[in-house]
Amino acid sequence: MSPLRARRGTRGPDRKTGLTASLVGTLVVVAALAIFSRFLPVHLVPFHHHPLMAPHFRSLAGIGVLMGDIGHSLLRMLGATLLGVLIGAIMALTAAKIPFVGGGMRTALGGLHMLPLLCLLPFLHLLGFEASAIGVTSLCLAAPVASAALSAWASIPRALDEAARALGLTSWQRLWRLEAPYAIPDSVTALARAMPLAWCLLIAAEMLPVDGALPSRPGLGTHAAQAAAMGSFWQTAVAALLIGVLAFLYDTCLVFPWQIWADRYRLRPIFDQAADPWMLRFWRRTRALKRAGETLRRGLAWLGDLRLGGTGFRPAPLTRAPSRWLTLSSVLFLLLIVVAFFYRHHALDLRDLLIVAEQSVVSALRMTLALILAMALWVPVGVWLGLSARRAGPARRLARFLTLYPKNALFPVLCLAMVALGVTRMIWPLVLCFFFIQWLLLAQILRGMRSYPPDLLQASRNLQIRGWLWWSRVLLPGLAPALLDAVSMASATGWTMLILAERSSWALQSQDGGGIGAYVARAIEIGDLPRVVLGAAVLTLCIALGEFLVWHPLRMQIRRRIQTSLK
Repeated sequence: MSPLRARRGTRGPDRKTGLTASLVGTLVVVAALAIFSRFLPVHLVPFHHHPLMAPHFRSLAGIGVLMGDIGHSLLRMLGATLLGVLIGAIMALTAAKIPFVGGGMRTALGGLHMLPLLCLLPFLHLLGFEASAIGVTSLCLAAPVASAALSAWASIPRALDEAARALGLTSWQRLWRLEAPYAIPDSVTALARAMPLAWCLLIAAEMLPVDGALPSRPGLGTHAAQAAAMGSFWQTAVAALLIGVLAFLYDTCLVFPWQIWADRYRLRPIFDQAADPWMLRFWRRTRALKRAGETLRRGLAWLGDLRLGGTGFRPAPLTRAPSRWLTLSSVLFLLLIVVAFFYRHHALDLRDLLIVAEQSVVSALRMTLALILAMALWVPVGVWLGLSARRAGPARRLARFLTLYPKNALFPVLCLAMVALGVTRMIWPLVLCFFFIQWLLLAQILRGMRSYPPDLLQASRNLQIRGWLWWSRVLLPGLAPALLDAVSMASATGWTMLILAERSSWALQSQDGGGIGAYVARAIEIGDLPRVVLGAAVLTLCIALGEFLVWHPLRMQIRRRIQTSLK
């Protein structure tokens, strides 16, 4: 029997598991944004009544300029990666080790996953360009790392927990000998999966104008934005190409070797058959790096041997059912959000509510149409590629690179091309959204086809099941979890990238494609902080509504029916 045609299972409390913290966290974040907007000045700087202008265009010619841009972008990503891991570790430890802070920290993590971090750019820009670019990127990496660590600690096997107590480990020794090694693989995997969005946010932070001026600091994103502003298609294309090369080398030389190294801490390794990457072999064979690694290992071993903390029994955390007051508290939070934003606000009124509602509908229609077009194109193509091992291997490697590549680096190139072709600006955001999300869908479809049971496919061939019957009874039920994860991930990421996709004014032209993304981009450009916060709140609610009303119910329905079929 097809899993999607099985009878419904029992409706248990798991239907809302994982949603309570995310829902409350999202509403708390939006309410905090609404209250915060009442204390902000109308503009970060005096309002610019003229079109977007740059104070000066730096020279873009020469190998030295390109190498300097590559170096600055690389250093920013390195700093953001280290800072994101540090912040994620601190958040996870705070949530797990401090009981009276744990609930609030988990709630904040649930809301941070829904927040479009690019909206924090003008606030972090007050600390400087470097702080804004690195800060936005590091927050993108911190939330997945913290969530992965908390999930890993919640699933520590009982045998390992009892062994730690039998050995008399203190809480400090337990952290270093059991909890940290057990969380490393999942945290590194979460970091690797968040890296494509991190590259997109870093390039966007380097490209997006703040306070009415294009960025002029060195960086590949700045190079592409200024080249597009001057109408130089060649320089823009070169910057976009170098961004892809840099992202590929960063993943090859750092992120993927880190995944292979972290796999040693898994109870069931997933890379045990894979050969070590050349960079990991280089690290192991270099004497200086080998000595430095041995010194670091001895230092951490000495640190982990310190007998700090108690050795008492650590009871397992109890899972609580969602409160019956959840609906009432949600309504009260929504009422607080509306009152804080629009009741006697010094910069906002009900006309802004109508504007953001209208623009949100436009953006939602664009996002829905882009998802439908991408699925209609790449589901058949991805299935065809995944059915053959000869085609699937190169396709997965190409999809991995295209997923990692920050596609928003090509937005200026595509906009210049569409200007030359005379495409209307209302179509631009749809094309850019489709271009951005299609590779995420392809990569997830190929991953789902790789894990699809080959015996089931062989049985369908033997039974000569073809056509729509094969799609509805054989393929789609097994591919549904991977496909739903792909669509939900593409949707959440696409809402954030709408800020760049709907802007579309890379040639210093006062035009855009409309939508909530263009609303936020205009507010960021002119330094209109209250409307930046309003746009961030609306984008957060759009992402949250998609997760709570569409993706999570579908995910639970698929899981319940597959489990019923297996029983």
